[in-house]
Amino acid sequence: MSGGGGSTFYHTRNKLAAMPKIVDPDQRRRQILDAALHLIVTRGVDGLSFRTVAEESGLNVGSIRNTYPSQHDLLAAAAEDVGDSMDRRLESHDLSGTPGTHTVETAVAVLGELLPLDEDRRRENIVLGEFMMASRTKDVFRDITDHMSGDMLSVVTAVLTGLGVPADRTPQAAMTVKTLMVGMTFDASTSHGALSPEGMTTLLTEALQSASGRTH
Repeated sequence: MSGGGGSTFYHTRNKLAAMPKIVDPDQRRRQILDAALHLIVTRGVDGLSFRTVAEESGLNVGSIRNTYPSQHDLLAAAAEDVGDSMDRRLESHDLSGTPGTHTVETAVAVLGELLPLDEDRRRENIVLGEFMMASRTKDVFRDITDHMSGDMLSVVTAVLTGLGVPADRTPQAAMTVKTLMVGMTFDASTSHGALSPEGMTTLLTEALQSASGRTH
């Protein structure tokens, strides 16, 4: 306690209350991305703005702009975040492209990481689908979707090579399997979709058996 000058504790407490909260940059970035991804899933790309992300995340617009200076930066980060999530799942699989490293069963397991076989993967694929649809009319999304499409084709190619598909047939087979996967993803990610996870797995298995001439 002080003398006639009042309570030192009182003034110290007020100073502490007035100090801004220190927010960990990584935590804030995660908070922003989670809000952005939720908005893309529920409202589509057009429903995402600094204002709606601020409302969803509980942060102010200034904090979001300090982390992502433009809306394009935020959208690119959201796409990269989904890609990173898929990459982490793929890390446990062989993508060396060495012939003989895959059976039909293991090939299905690898490519299944990219399909909406559970709720988390469904949300990821909805986000990617929104970007693909937006790229049809907005050039700003084209680089992002071209990169995603190329990455997916590379994974399919590596898996088919590991499955033993001959080199002269691999490009066409990879494009066929990739196209099937994109179509199944679109069907399963929309409200009218009728494909179940089991149905997608069965169709993928049949496509890989046809491409490789193997049954196992």
